Amino acid sequence: MGNWINPKLNWAANNVVGAGDFNRIEGNTQYLKETVDTLTGSVTFFAMSTPPAGWLKCNGAAISRTIYANLFIAIGTTYGTGDGTTTFNLPDLRGEFIRGWDDGKGVDKERRFGSWQKDSFNIHQHGYQTNKADSNGSMSVFEGEILAVPNFMQARYWDRLTNLEGEHETRPRNVALLACIKY
Repeated sequence: MGNWINPKLNWAANNVVGAGDFNRIEGNTQYLKETVDTLTGSVTFFAMSTPPAGWLKCNGAAISRTIYANLFIAIGTTYGTGDGTTTFNLPDLRGEFIRGWDDGKGVDKERRFGSWQKDSFNIHQHGYQTNKADSNGSMSVFEGEILAVPNFMQARYWDRLTNLEGEHETRPRNVALLACIKY
């Protein structure tokens, strides 16, 4: 009969991307299996502390190659060989930031797909001088004043460094969610 109040709702109900999928799923378990299988190996973050059905925590665990055969086919031993014969490892994404694979772009050229990378902070140092002039006779800086040095080579004239500040890692603001992989 349709929605006589808003005919656009009838169109939306029948034409939204994926709307026809529900009709195909009913009585068609093969279509459902193929749809779910395409997700095998995908990683998703959840706003809950336990994985939903059909998902495993990305915690580096060694799991069965036979029980999780579809997942083993999808990711193989990329994240570890397990015991070498009957198990393989899941990715371990606990406490990690995800970075897109370079895949030939040249930003992180030497990086292997699926590899872990330690934290890094671009090399730098903060220094200042106390009542000293450099070899060119440039103005001296008195204790407590910070010297902005445009030429890194002038660093050899610094006689003091600033105090270390910060925490044990460099990180942006973030929210902790549960990383899971579809099996």
